[in-house]
Amino acid sequence: MDRTLWLNLNAVLGSLVITVGLWMLLGELSLPMGLVIALGVAGLLAWQFHSIALVWTASTLVLGIESFAWPVIQMMDLQALGPEPPLEDLQRIFTAVLFGLFSGVFWMTFAYGIYKRSRGEPPLPESPAPPVPLTKNQKKAKRKK
Repeated sequence: MDRTLWLNLNAVLGSLVITVGLWMLLGELSLPMGLVIALGVAGLLAWQFHSIALVWTASTLVLGIESFAWPVIQMMDLQALGPEPPLEDLQRIFTAVLFGLFSGVFWMTFAYGIYKRSRGEPPLPESPAPPVPLTKNQKKAKRKK
């Protein structure tokens, strides 16, 4: 298959990931608005990025940002409940902060890993191995030379 077809297919899939993340973040998203966002993001990903790895880097990075925004939105909703919210709402906020931070860090780290791998940077150099002591036979052979 053509490379452009694969790039466009991955741009559409990446835009669906971003749109579903936005839908989960906001709690509700109308179907026409969701389609407009998905098609707009797909077009932007296909136009701006010229490799599949960079499309997924951008998609997972945006998903990580959406994950970080989730606890913030939950806390803003908590302010509407007054100075002493019920225990159930406090538990919901704690869960949102815990899982939002965890998943945000995960997806942003995943995006960085894809980005770094797509650039083809060599891995960090390994420390040199310590010299292996010579055996008696090797010492004799070295002396004879």
